Amino acid sequence: MTIDINGIPSMPIIIANKNKKILDYNFFSEMFFQNLKKVRYMDQLDFQDKKLMQIPLKDFDAYIFCDDNLSDGFFKTIIDNSYDEIFVADGNGIAIYCNDMFENNYGVNRGELIGKHVNYVVENNYVDILLFDDVVKSKKTITYKQKTITGRTILNTSSPILDNEGNVSYVVENCRDITENELLYNALNHTKERLKKEEEFVNNDDSKNSFNIFKSKVMNEIILRANRFAGKDVNILITGASGTGKTSLAKYLHNVSPRSKKPFVNINCTTIPENLMESELFGYTKGAFTGALTTGKKGLVEQAEGGTLFLDEIGEIPINLQGKLLELVQEKEYLEIGGTKKKTADIRIITATNRSLEELVKNGQFREDLYYRLNVVQMNMPSLDGREQDIEVLTHHFIRFFNKKYNVSVSISDSVIPYIKNYSWPGNIRELEHLMEYLVLNAQNYSIEIGDLPKNIISATEDLENFKLNIEFEKGLSYKDLMDQAESDIVNLYHKKYNSSYKLAEALKISQSTANRLIKKHCRD
Repeated sequence: MTIDINGIPSMPIIIANKNKKILDYNFFSEMFFQNLKKVRYMDQLDFQDKKLMQIPLKDFDAYIFCDDNLSDGFFKTIIDNSYDEIFVADGNGIAIYCNDMFENNYGVNRGELIGKHVNYVVENNYVDILLFDDVVKSKKTITYKQKTITGRTILNTSSPILDNEGNVSYVVENCRDITENELLYNALNHTKERLKKEEEFVNNDDSKNSFNIFKSKVMNEIILRANRFAGKDVNILITGASGTGKTSLAKYLHNVSPRSKKPFVNINCTTIPENLMESELFGYTKGAFTGALTTGKKGLVEQAEGGTLFLDEIGEIPINLQGKLLELVQEKEYLEIGGTKKKTADIRIITATNRSLEELVKNGQFREDLYYRLNVVQMNMPSLDGREQDIEVLTHHFIRFFNKKYNVSVSISDSVIPYIKNYSWPGNIRELEHLMEYLVLNAQNYSIEIGDLPKNIISATEDLENFKLNIEFEKGLSYKDLMDQAESDIVNLYHKKYNSSYKLAEALKISQSTANRLIKKHCRD
């Protein structure tokens, strides 16, 4: 940036960076400041009662010797090129000057404003707040933040200039664009708050549904993905078989999100009768229907205001209610039963299902537009079968939890762990949880031993350990017949533990189509 200073040859001018390190100066500065060549920073100068005016520019600051003989044109050139916004109004609030940066920050042309009252910028929504009247009334400098129509955040310092009688002659606003600083500050605070929430939640080992205990690769990937989307207000659909922990994942997403201090409202759509579903979700007004409470009732949507609404088993929502749910998901608006004015909802929606919503859409049982609105991000909770690392840590976790709940001190024998790992857990985490609760309550001598386990869990391991091919050496049996017998024994044994074609294929290292064919051939339901 170049500033024309012709016509004022005797003026000392020093240029310094924003840290006040001296970058350059003219010849006359050496005459005014005898130690100028020996110092590096402005505050090291020997001023000797000399007054310098600091002019903030974009990349540096100019320090100019104050002289009553300076021309008005010089000051206007300096101020017009200032990186900060300069605005001046008289004591009556009439705008008399603003520089280029003012126009950039407020999005208003100076020709539109000069000569008008300063309230013009508020009345026309160029800025959200103006404290001119407060400055005039208090006769003191006030610093405050403003939001402008251009989306900028401005730090406004408004200072009164008083005449000899103590009346306000002018108010000078010096404003700096702090938008980037504000964004960085907010982002930093948000990150700190989120990390704090994650640490508090993850370290809360008393939580039965804690997510800090998983060891398997698949669950670590789910946790990383959950952390990635927790802070973003997008709809999430959680899929997975019953008992895999879909509700726990929904709670985790809520607890590490910016909404964590607001309600988490959980509704299982299978537990509410179809004829009551609408009133439970959206509430109703006074006298909306026969039997309604005289005071009306808040629905679960309103109870979740500011927080998270978790709709479990979303596939069970009646088709005739899905249109109203779509409006909530899409527009964040809803109408109470008996109401005439729509309400707005500030909520985050998470849904879960153990059914194939795609199939329900194909069969006309679920609206396609609602499905796509809910399925912005999909997360699948895997079955517990085969996740040996997670099975072991969950076993110890639930034992600790139920020890604390029932005020006991039960341990589990190391010899029991292989039996726990070898079982297929068709009921997933829920089945493991309930078994551990039973074992803690039923343990003899405060120790869980093999004999305490249910027979089906013991037999799953013993079948594998004691497996022998049951081949009948009958006369006339061909090699193919014998191989079919062996194949049947192997498939039946493994199918008891790996009870789907996908799991069986993975265990026997064969294709899923081959596994499906073998199940149909050898296994009877």
